[in-house]
Amino acid sequence: MFDFTVTLDREGKKPIYEQLYSYIAEEIRAKGLKENERMPSKKSLSKHLGISVNTVETAYALLTDEGYLKAKPRSGYYVCRIDAPIGKDVIRYRSKAKKNCDNYRIDFRTNAVDVASFPYSTWARLSKNVMYSTPEYLNTGDVMGDYELRESIAKYLHEFRGVNCSPEQIIVGAGIEYLTMLLAELFENRAVFALENPGYGKVNTILKNNNKRINYIGVDENGLSVDELKKTDSDIVYVTPSHQFPTGAVMPVGRRMELIKWAQERKGRYIIEDDYNGEFNFSVKPIPAMQGLSTDGKVIYLSTFSRVLAPSVRVAYMVLPDKMLDKFMKRFSSYSSTVPRFEQHTLNEFISGGYFSRHLNRVKNIYRKRRDKLIDAIAGKNIKITGERAGLHIVVKTPSAKEIIKTARDRGIRLYDMDTYYFERGKQSNAIIIGYAGVSDSDIEELGDIFKNK
Repeated sequence: MFDFTVTLDREGKKPIYEQLYSYIAEEIRAKGLKENERMPSKKSLSKHLGISVNTVETAYALLTDEGYLKAKPRSGYYVCRIDAPIGKDVIRYRSKAKKNCDNYRIDFRTNAVDVASFPYSTWARLSKNVMYSTPEYLNTGDVMGDYELRESIAKYLHEFRGVNCSPEQIIVGAGIEYLTMLLAELFENRAVFALENPGYGKVNTILKNNNKRINYIGVDENGLSVDELKKTDSDIVYVTPSHQFPTGAVMPVGRRMELIKWAQERKGRYIIEDDYNGEFNFSVKPIPAMQGLSTDGKVIYLSTFSRVLAPSVRVAYMVLPDKMLDKFMKRFSSYSSTVPRFEQHTLNEFISGGYFSRHLNRVKNIYRKRRDKLIDAIAGKNIKITGERAGLHIVVKTPSAKEIIKTARDRGIRLYDMDTYYFERGKQSNAIIIGYAGVSDSDIEELGDIFKNK
C-alpha cells in the first residue's frame, strides 16, 4: 500500500490539483520518490486522498508536461530521472542594511531636482494624449530611438547648445550609464581611456567592467589639464566641460580648442563630451558645446533630460560622428531601444510644443535663487566657494571641512566630501560638495547655522 502524507488545504486559495502537483514534484526532487518508481493509479490515489479523479489527472498531466513523470500506455505513470536533486526550495529574505542616506533628514546630494517644480499636469496630459492616440507605440521601435524625438533633440541641441548634428546621428537610451556602456564596446580593446580626477565614479566603474585601461588626469580651475593628458598614452578622453563633476569648473573656449587639437593630432583619438548640467549656466552666456566647435567628427556628445525634468525620467542621448555611427549600427542594430516609446513621444511633444524651454527657464530661476540663498547662508571667514557659475551644486573649501561634515552628520544632514571623488586614496582637499536642487529654504537655513558655528 502506497503512503502519501500530503496535507491538502481544501479551504485555501491554491487549487487542490496544484497542491498535489507541488507535493509530488518536491518528493521527486528530494528523492523521496525514486527513478522508475510506479505512481499510484489516478483512481486509487483519488480514493486514498478523498479527491476527484479529474483532480489527480490534472496534477499528473502537469508533472508529465514538466518532465517529473512519464506516462506508459496501459501501464501507468513512472518517476523520471532527476540528475541534480534540488532539495526543498527555500526563499531567504535578507534583511537590508539601511544605506547611510536613510538615516539623514536632509540630503544635499548632487543628483536631486526640485520635485515641486515638475510639470505634472502638462506631462500627464501629453502622456494621456500619446497613450490614446497611437496604439502603434505598443510595438517595438527603432533601436536608435523614434525619429520624431531625435528630430526634436537635434533642433533643441542646435538652438540651445550649439551642437551640429542630424537626427540620424542621435542615439536615445535609458541613461548616461547605459550609453557609456555601449560606447565602451565600440572602441577597440587596446584603446586607453582618460578620466578627470576627481571625477564621476560610475564612468570609472563602467570602463573597468569592460576591461578598459584608464589614465586619471588632474583637474584645475579650468577643467581637465590638457598638458597632463598629453603626457599619457590615452586615446579616448571623457570630460564634463560645461560643469566639471565634482569641482564645478567651467572649461573655457581656449582649453576646449586645445583639447580638440589633441584629438586631431592622432588617428583613433576621440573626446566624449558629457554635457553635465550644460543647461544650467547662471552668470555668463553658455559656452557652446565642444561638439559644435569640432569640424572633423572627433567629439561624441552625451547628455540627458534627467537633470532638467527628473532623475526617474531615464531618457539620455548621444550624438555620434559618422564613423562611430557606422560601427554602432554594425554592432547594435539588432538591439531594442531601452526607452519606452510612449515616454519617447511624450517627451517629444513636451519639447516640440515649447513646454521644455519654458520649464527650463522656470527651474533656472528657482535654482538661481536657491543657490544665492545657500551662498549667503554659509558665507563666512575661511570659506571659499567655487563652481557657482553653473550646475546644481557648489564646492566649499574650508580648513574645517571634515568637522563640518561630521557635525552635519550628527544632526542628520548629509554633506559630501570631495576626497571621496578622487581615484587615489589619501587626498586631502578640505572641500565639501553641496547640491542644492532638492532641498528647501529651511534646510539651507539649518545648514547655515552649522557653518556659522564653525
